[in-house]
Amino acid sequence: MKMKKSLLKALAIAATITLTATAVQAHSDHDHSTVSYKWKLSNNLQAKMERTLFSSNPKAMIGLTRFEQKKLDHYDIDFGNKFNTTVRGFNFLIERTSAGMKIVDANRASEVAYRDQVPIKETNRVSNASMNHKSHVGHDHGHLPLEWIFNVATQGKITQAMAENKKDIYVGLNQLEQSLLREYDIKPGNTFQTTIAGHKFLVEKATSGVRVINHVDAQGIAMAPDHDVNL
Repeated sequence: MKMKKSLLKALAIAATITLTATAVQAHSDHDHSTVSYKWKLSNNLQAKMERTLFSSNPKAMIGLTRFEQKKLDHYDIDFGNKFNTTVRGFNFLIERTSAGMKIVDANRASEVAYRDQVPIKETNRVSNASMNHKSHVGHDHGHLPLEWIFNVATQGKITQAMAENKKDIYVGLNQLEQSLLREYDIKPGNTFQTTIAGHKFLVEKATSGVRVINHVDAQGIAMAPDHDVNL
C-alpha cells in the first residue's frame, strides 16, 4: 500500500510538470522531439530512479553522473530529447536535461507504442552456433537470450572488420562501449545476438571487445521483423 501511494504521488508530480513543459521548451534551443525507440534502463539506473520515485519525498528530477550522460550521448539521446522507459509496469516519458532526467509524464506501459528498444532486449531465438563457439578458460560461456543493439559507430567498426574478410572477426571496444556491456551484466565469454546492416549475428564478448562468431541459425524458428531503426 505504501509503495502504491508513493507511485501515485510520483505520477501526480509527472502530471504537474507536464503543464509547465511547453513553457520551458519555448525558451530552449534544444531538440524536444521524442526518439522513436524505448530506452531500457540498467539495473543500477533503474534502482536510482526507483529511490527517487518511491521515497517519502518523490521528485521529478533524477540526477545523472557525467558517465551516465555519456551513455545517453552514445545512443544519440541529446539534451531536450524525450524517451520512454518502463519502471514497475508503468511507462515514463523522460526528458534529458543538462543535469540528468526529468519525468514528463507517466502511463500504463500497455498504452504506449514505440518502435524499438535500446540497448538490450530479450529474444527467443536459439542459435546452433551458440553451442559450438571456442572456449576460453576463465570466461563465462553462457548463451544469453538477448539481443544487443550497438550504436552506429560500433556497428561501423564491426562491418569494416567483416569487409576485410578476416577469418576471426574481432573488434576492440573503447571504455564506454565496454562499460555499457558490463552494466547490463554481459561478461567475457557470454554469447548474444545483434543486428548489423539488417543481418542477425551471434557475438561473443571478449576481454576487451567482441568476436563475431556466425550468422544466427534461425532454421525452423519464427523470425521477428527486422528493426526499423539500427543505432
